[in-house]
Amino acid sequence: MLERVAPTTAAAMADHWNSRAWKFDGSASHRRDADAWRAAFKTALGEAPREVADLGCGTGACALFAGNLGHRVTAVDGSAEMLSHAKAAAAGAGLSINFIHATMDEAALPAASADIVTLRNVLWTIENPSAALSLARKVLRPGGKLLVSDGVWFRHRANDSRKIFGAHLPFYNGLTEADARHLLGNAGFGEIKSWRHLMPGDPYGAVYDDPETPIAFFILTAIAPE
Repeated sequence: MLERVAPTTAAAMADHWNSRAWKFDGSASHRRDADAWRAAFKTALGEAPREVADLGCGTGACALFAGNLGHRVTAVDGSAEMLSHAKAAAAGAGLSINFIHATMDEAALPAASADIVTLRNVLWTIENPSAALSLARKVLRPGGKLLVSDGVWFRHRANDSRKIFGAHLPFYNGLTEADARHLLGNAGFGEIKSWRHLMPGDPYGAVYDDPETPIAFFILTAIAPE
């Protein structure tokens, strides 16, 4: 049996993102820099139609990019408000995406049901990021591709996540590419490849608590074992 991704933080995290969902429509990088992100996804994931599972889909960035490329997408999130924005965006784009309002632990996605799994800006919010990658490996078919993107969002914030969410979040301020590569290797993924070079400049802007430092982010793909 897999370890749970968020055994104690799921409800508090959903409430957190419910209260912030409205901020993402106009300010998020996937909207400001949509063409660059779309091109990066096209190169990293390919265009041949595949089954895609987007875990922690938020307002639908990965789901919409994958759907626009012709992939068949199932997108999961525990925040009803984030999902409402994702559904509206998909409808506006004329995309048919299967949205599931559930945590990763409760979504019950079938094993070996996806050719591609995406996790964008999710691992830093998770109580047990290793479990999220194990879940991704379970959902992927042998040889399937995982896309992970994240970054270091804060530099100086004290990690008081236990007080706020009820448990320690190991990457409360974000994670580096080296962190992600370590997690991927431990989860059994191979052929790790970076696609950061496809994104010009610093699309996320400055670190949230240090206006002089650009947010260091990464885009990685990795392959599930055969």
